[in-house]
Amino acid sequence: MARIITVTSGKGGVGKTSISLNLSLSLASKGCKVCLFDADLGLANVNILTGIYPKKDLESVINGQFRLNEIIIKDFQGIDIIPGSSGVKKIADLTKTQTKTLIRAFLELEDYDYFIFDTSAGISSQVLSFCMASHEIVLIATCEPTSLTDAYSMLKVLSKYGYNYPVKVVINQVKSGRAAQKAYAQLKETVNKFLSLKVQPLGIMASDKNVRAAVISQTPFFMLFPDTIASKCIESITRKLITNSSQYRDMPLELFWDKCLSFIEKHHKPKEKTAIPEKTGTRNIRKDQGIKKALSRMETRLSLLTKEVGEIKQLLKKNKKTQTMPETKEVSLDFESWLKKQS
Repeated sequence: MARIITVTSGKGGVGKTSISLNLSLSLASKGCKVCLFDADLGLANVNILTGIYPKKDLESVINGQFRLNEIIIKDFQGIDIIPGSSGVKKIADLTKTQTKTLIRAFLELEDYDYFIFDTSAGISSQVLSFCMASHEIVLIATCEPTSLTDAYSMLKVLSKYGYNYPVKVVINQVKSGRAAQKAYAQLKETVNKFLSLKVQPLGIMASDKNVRAAVISQTPFFMLFPDTIASKCIESITRKLITNSSQYRDMPLELFWDKCLSFIEKHHKPKEKTAIPEKTGTRNIRKDQGIKKALSRMETRLSLLTKEVGEIKQLLKKNKKTQTMPETKEVSLDFESWLKKQS
């Protein structure tokens, strides 16, 4: 039995995985036993943020090569991590035998207080299955109009499939409390007008240059900069989750996976592959052109990254003795005071 929370977003690049990881660490610091499931298909951002690159993932368990306990990254800064990676994609096409293998694997796990699912961005069948099977969803968005639009699109799909629990919203990369309040108000107003489900404010994440420094050092900011504003925001969100724990009942993991796989079986439609005849010479030319473009993009990114690493190293040196913190006068750690005024 565990309190299962699915962290998702309508758009990529909004800091979903960073929040999932640091939230897990914050919960663990309060004495909770936490397992983070890296269900971010293909990107494996948890690996990037922690510097851990496991050789075995969920696919190894589905194929019967390893047991789940053999692939779990144990006690990383107080939490356990399950690397999903390629196994997450395979969930959509499991045979009955593989389905039984997966559910049986989770039956063997020890008990956790919290099970955090960090999903991919968007509305793939895998992402939706995790959301629909969970009693708690934390939706990450920023103040940007495109992010709010994509967040609404995610909520619209959840509403279409009959999700009936309130969805918690975190506004990330916030430069002022007023901007966060305005963004949330716009999202809530649109949801209330057109959708049947409800949203609730969970908190905000203030823009913090120490977050980027933590990414470069591959150390979660909650551990590297415990007193920075981003860590204080995570602490605020953690306290609210723990305070409201009585509103949500724990769920057996086997029941979660049963609901998850049932949703996929009912709604997943494999894409049909259509082969287009093409001359070998033309295909090779296009392949070469694609490789050249990819190399060019990599060179550009490496150049920018090299410059950025130099800047971050300087920042980290300054932070060894004294941690710098962004100006926080305009930033409120949650929406409570604003909501009281509105009501």
